[in-house]
Amino acid sequence: MLINNDTYLTVRLVAGYFVVGITLVYALSGIFLHHKMGVKTIKETIQLSAGLSVDSLKLAWTANSSQKPMTYLEERPEQIVFYFPGGMGEYKKSSGIANYEIYKDRPVVLFLSRLHENQIKGWGIVADIYAVELIFLAISGLFMVPGKNGFVRRGVWWFLAGILLVVIFSFL
Repeated sequence: MLINNDTYLTVRLVAGYFVVGITLVYALSGIFLHHKMGVKTIKETIQLSAGLSVDSLKLAWTANSSQKPMTYLEERPEQIVFYFPGGMGEYKKSSGIANYEIYKDRPVVLFLSRLHENQIKGWGIVADIYAVELIFLAISGLFMVPGKNGFVRRGVWWFLAGILLVVIFSFL
């Protein structure tokens, strides 16, 4: 045997703690990404004159809003959709109501999301080490429990179910 059992268990324990830390970061950033939580949306409304043209709306926006000037406007039959740095909105021609959203970055959430998507320089190496440690923990964990509750008698079925789940989702 190359290493004794105590050394093996110590290595597995330390690797396990390390992987739990990274896994929590990946899990949180995955939730943030899935639910698009990197940006906080603030919804606001202002009352402008009804029936404004695109040019008149730009002027009224500048005079009545604390936001930056509009950069793009798209006129539609009932409304004008507009964009400005950090937000967007719509002006209802019939009522003069302008509903708009302001987007504020959440720096920590955006950073975690960028880690999750491997957009941080040097993170690819950490991600590869993490993947190797997960493989080590997964394979070594298969054989840790002996007897009737071990891998050969019970674990193999859960192992195959996990693989089958991935295969099923690959066809959806």
